[in-house]
Amino acid sequence: MKGFTHFISGIAVASFFPQAVHMASQEQSFILCLGGIFGIMPDTLDFKFAKYFHKSDFEIKPDPNNLDAMVIAETVAKAIRKAEQEGRGTVQLHTMQLGSNLWRSYTLAFDSATSEVVVDIGPEVDTGQVPFEGTELKDPTKAHARVKVESQFFQQFDKKSQIAIMSGPCFEFVKRGEGKIEIVFLPWHRTWSHSFTLGMLIAVLVGLFTFFMVPEGPNPELYSIPRWMLYPLIILFGSMVHIIEDSTGFMGNNLFYPFTKDRTNGLGLMSAAEAIPNFLFVWTSIICILYNLDRFRWAPESTPPGIENPTTFFFWFYAIPLAVMAYFFFKGKKAKGKDKDKGKGKGKPYSSDFDSATSVERETDASVI
Repeated sequence: MKGFTHFISGIAVASFFPQAVHMASQEQSFILCLGGIFGIMPDTLDFKFAKYFHKSDFEIKPDPNNLDAMVIAETVAKAIRKAEQEGRGTVQLHTMQLGSNLWRSYTLAFDSATSEVVVDIGPEVDTGQVPFEGTELKDPTKAHARVKVESQFFQQFDKKSQIAIMSGPCFEFVKRGEGKIEIVFLPWHRTWSHSFTLGMLIAVLVGLFTFFMVPEGPNPELYSIPRWMLYPLIILFGSMVHIIEDSTGFMGNNLFYPFTKDRTNGLGLMSAAEAIPNFLFVWTSIICILYNLDRFRWAPESTPPGIENPTTFFFWFYAIPLAVMAYFFFKGKKAKGKDKDKGKGKGKPYSSDFDSATSVERETDASVI
């Protein structure tokens, strides 16, 4: 999901605590934002820290003045061969920036039917990935390359990666049962930062601090949870809702790091790049926030409710929009399914989102997910 989706979902989780709502309305506390901060924290840790500490076995920095698809394909094949021998191998692909708004694109695909790495040098594009006509390579031997490897490989689905703008993707190749090689996209993403263990650890540490440092607030008899406990609970549930939302996509999480090594597969229900699923989570969060702010309003006996009939409220403002979103979502899925079948019929890998940031970058750039 998008960063804003995670942020507002974390705020929605915090709004389920009556004392947190009262603190925000009566004491001008920013405690609801604590849920939002930790709702977006896992991705912040990945893209601001983990990404830069990850070291790949091989790096591909194509020379724009001496383009050769075979060099790129051979380097990727070396990483696969390393995995065949040692169990794991990683490769980082870099983009080619030619100017402030000019890039050279290229694609990487893994043909599982023939066990080949396939690379195509594409045209020059702008930052919006709009290609410039006539900028394709004239020499087909330099523009296209296929390199065969010994092992069979597999990934969650057949995907061609387009490397064009910003920073390029990283792939890890892992030797699995029967000698097959699994292709793992962004091996540094959604590992330790997207684990229940990290969320629990941070919550425990914060809980120890708040237990000694946060005094009880006014009217403690109104609440079943002491004030000091609000902070670790909001932090824990804020990070957990991030993990749950991410699990609906294609890429899962390493839920119990360091006790588990590998990232799970996602449910594959939607992609982070799709607008409707993101809007669904945002809209759900807004509805929850409005409902909780109203039902946990201060002095309800002297303040009339803004939502007089919750059933009517949820029907008109949630059930109806949900039905409209579902209609357009499944309509789009059906259209994509037809496109996928056409691509398979031609023997081409179909385009499918790998939880990228926007529809513009839906194939490649991981730096701004």
